[in-house]
Amino acid sequence: MTIRWTDAASTPINPPGTGEVPLADAEARLARLTARVQADLHTLRHPETEWMAGRTGPDGEAMLDVLIAGAGQGGLAVAGQLIRERVSNILLIDKAPRGREGVWNDFGRMPVIRSPKQYPGPDQGIPSLTYEHWHRAKFGDADWDAVEFVPIPPWIDYLNWVRETLALPVQNDTELVGIEPGEECLRVTLATPAGQVQRHVRRLVLATGHDGTGKWDLPEMLAHLPREVCARAADDIDFAALAGKRVAVLGVGASSGDNAICALEAGARELVMFCRRDTHRRQQVYRWCITAGFLRHFNDLDDAWRWRFMQRILNIRMGMPPETWKRMAEFEAFRLETNCDWHAVRAAAGGGVEIETNRGRFTADFIISGTGHDQDVHARAELAPLADEIALWADRYTPPAELADERLARYPYLSKDFAFTEKVPGRAPWIGRIHDFTFGPTMSFGPSGCSISTLRLTVPMLVAGVTRGLFTEDVEAHWQDLLDYPNMIP
Repeated sequence: MTIRWTDAASTPINPPGTGEVPLADAEARLARLTARVQADLHTLRHPETEWMAGRTGPDGEAMLDVLIAGAGQGGLAVAGQLIRERVSNILLIDKAPRGREGVWNDFGRMPVIRSPKQYPGPDQGIPSLTYEHWHRAKFGDADWDAVEFVPIPPWIDYLNWVRETLALPVQNDTELVGIEPGEECLRVTLATPAGQVQRHVRRLVLATGHDGTGKWDLPEMLAHLPREVCARAADDIDFAALAGKRVAVLGVGASSGDNAICALEAGARELVMFCRRDTHRRQQVYRWCITAGFLRHFNDLDDAWRWRFMQRILNIRMGMPPETWKRMAEFEAFRLETNCDWHAVRAAAGGGVEIETNRGRFTADFIISGTGHDQDVHARAELAPLADEIALWADRYTPPAELADERLARYPYLSKDFAFTEKVPGRAPWIGRIHDFTFGPTMSFGPSGCSISTLRLTVPMLVAGVTRGLFTEDVEAHWQDLLDYPNMIP
C-alpha cells in the first residue's frame, strides 16, 4: 500500500484545509464547469471534418488507429489531444484498477505536486479544463489562493474528472505484454482478467512512466539481499513494519526524501541517509529546462548539442526540494552522512544488514535504495523481444571522451515523432509505429513524458508525430478522396 506524508510530525506544507473540504455546492459547481469544458471544446472544434478511414486488421476485426499503454496523466493528455485532432478510434489501457492509475497512486509518496500550482497539466491549453478551474469550482477561490503546491489527493480526483469529462475510452486491469509486427500494423498482446487477447493497431504510444523503457535501479551490492531487508524507493514498502527499526537510505534525491519521511512518520527509531558527496544537491535543474524554446526545439539540435546539454543536466540530477529537506530534518531520528560511499553490504549474523563504507561500518534493519531508474529496453517484458531492433544513442552518436557516459548511451534514439528508430536500417521498419512517451525521450527531446510541467508543449509534438504517420501512410487514399470530392462551384 502506498503511504504518503501525514501532518503528524511537523507543520504541513500547505495551510490546513487547502484542497480538503469541498464547498457545500461543489457538485453543482463542478457540473457547470464540466458543461463549460464541453462548450469550449465545441467552440474550438475546427477543423471538425473527420479524416480517418477505418481499417480492418488481418484477423478481420476492426483495427485500432492508436493504442495508448498507460492511463496516467500523460496518457490522458495524449488521448484528449488525439480526439481533438479527429483521431477517435483509440483505446487507453492501464494495468491498474479504475481510479488507481498513474504515479500518484503508486510510488509518488510526496504530499503535494512539486511543480508550481499554476503549471498546466493534461488540459490541452483549455482554461476550463485546468486544475486551477477545477480546484476553484470544488474548494473555492480563497482555498486556491491559500494553496502553495497542489495536494496529491485532489490532483488524483482532478485526473479522474478529466477522464470522465472528455469521455476517454480507458480499459483498466489490462496490461501490454507483447508487441509483434503485423501487415502495415502492430499485433499487440494484452493481459486482461479474462485472459490474453490480441489486437491489431496502427500506432502504439507508450505512456508507461519513468521505467517505461528501463527499470528501477538496484545496485549490484544490494541485489543479493532478501526483500525483507531491502527495497527500492519505487517498491511497495510496508512502512508500518519499520516502526522501531533502524533504516538506511541510499541516495539523497527527492524520492529518497519522500521514502525517508514515510519511514520516520511510521516510527523508525533511526534513519540515516547516505550521500557520497559533501552535501546533498540543491539545484532544481529541470526548472531551467521549462521554456518554450528548450522543450519545443531541443530535438531540432544536432546530436552533439543534445548530448552536451543532457550530459550536463542528467549528471547534475535533481536536488531534493527545500520543503522535503526541511520536513525530514525536523525528525530527531534523522541524520545525514555525507562523503560516505558504500563499498559492500551483507546480511548481519543477528539479523539486519552491515554496510561497509569509506568511513567505516554502519548497521541497519532495513535499506531503501533511492538510486533512481536506468534505461534498459531489454528489462521491460513487453519490449525485450524487440529490444535488439531498437536503436540506442550508443548506436547513433559517439561523444568526445570527456563527455562519455554509458548511462546516457542506453537511452533510445528517437525520431522526430517520438518513435523508436531501427538499430539496423531496413531490418525492422515497423519499429517506427511505436511512440515513446515515457522517461525514454529525455535524451532526444529533453524532459517530456513524465513531467506535468512539460505536457503543454510536448503532448502536441507527440500527437503531431502520430497523426503525421497516420496521414502519410494513407496518402493514396487521401488522393483518391480528393478526386472523388464533389465539385463545390455552383
